[in-house]
Amino acid sequence: MQAEDNQVEESAVACALSQRFRPALIAFFLRRIGNHAEAEDLTQEVLLRVAQHGASIDAGRPDAYVFQMAANLLRDRDRRQTVRANYQAGLAAAEGGWIEEVDPARVFQARQSLATVVTALRELPERTRTIFILFRLENMKQRQIADMLGISVRTVEQHVMRASVHLRERFGGTP
Repeated sequence: MQAEDNQVEESAVACALSQRFRPALIAFFLRRIGNHAEAEDLTQEVLLRVAQHGASIDAGRPDAYVFQMAANLLRDRDRRQTVRANYQAGLAAAEGGWIEEVDPARVFQARQSLATVVTALRELPERTRTIFILFRLENMKQRQIADMLGISVRTVEQHVMRASVHLRERFGGTP
């Protein structure tokens, strides 16, 4: 019986709180967030918390307590939204860097371009092509290439220059 009496009393307190604070809380939240559904949710959250802490509320200043709780809920909401936004931005940046939409036309064009470059490289003498590939594609230093092939660094530079000029001429660039 006593449990039922407590529930009835809590229900009456919740109803009184709702009648007293609901319109003011809705207006408070609407001014700050502009979304009626969220304002309703936040108001409900404040009223629930007030009902749970009813005995510990300062009877002389219940409005101050309720609106301080509302302000704290807004701060918590903003923090959560900031964390979520940062997380989503991080995911978007990671996805943007690693995952790219596959466009068949673009794949076809890239294959054609690669075939054209390979054909242009095959037009070069074998030694020039080898040196150019080691330098530009394998990122080897000119000194390493020179030591590996037993030639001077100046000769490596000349082969790289010759291959670069050939590719620029082949693809319409200025020599």
